[in-house]
Amino acid sequence: MKNKNNKKRFSWKACSPAKKLLLLLCAVFLVLIVWIAGTVAYEIAVNGEYYAYRYSGTEQSFAPLDITFAPQDFEENIFENSGYMAKDRDICYISGSQSNEVALDEDGSFYGAGLVFFQNYFNCLVNGDHTHYADFFTEDYASDSANLPLPTSPFTMQKIYNISVDFRSSDTVIVSENEKKQYYVVKYAIYQNNGSFRSDIEPDTVVPLLFEVTVTGEEMHISKIIKYIG
Repeated sequence: MKNKNNKKRFSWKACSPAKKLLLLLCAVFLVLIVWIAGTVAYEIAVNGEYYAYRYSGTEQSFAPLDITFAPQDFEENIFENSGYMAKDRDICYISGSQSNEVALDEDGSFYGAGLVFFQNYFNCLVNGDHTHYADFFTEDYASDSANLPLPTSPFTMQKIYNISVDFRSSDTVIVSENEKKQYYVVKYAIYQNNGSFRSDIEPDTVVPLLFEVTVTGEEMHISKIIKYIG
């Protein structure tokens, strides 16, 4: 006598070709769903602050302010300006629990390529090097209207001070074996801002920015600059 409690076991060999195909398609579909969910969860975990702001509908504007800026003097040597020279002109470079004050003209390679990149970036601004400023950016940077606009006209030497660069190393996204995206929260003020570089901020005002830096091999280029709400 057969045991009525015996259950029929699944047998792959006993399945018809059509059923096997259906089961394979279902398995592929489930794997795809899991992969998509994992990718979305990873992106939110890694870039949560960025995406939460970028797609929240919050208006971020880099429009020029209706204020009176300092006069634009392309002949001024800002290193002869005693008021500016009295400011803190070093970079406070933060990476995790480490924080270091490094001068713009100091060899920052000990702290990594990220610091060296931003030393070069701010040296370009301080020296009013409009010609080479665009070299810091990816080719498609200007196509995103949400980004801080690139200057269309020459700018003067910028009296930048109180510079803070916070490298969010845990937010790094590995795009491929040769490419990754790094994120930095950057703060600085401009003494006696004349509006030739940033006409959207008042003098001595700090507006935190989120920099996305695309690293390809040993090359680094800025792919996004948006206002940071954090």
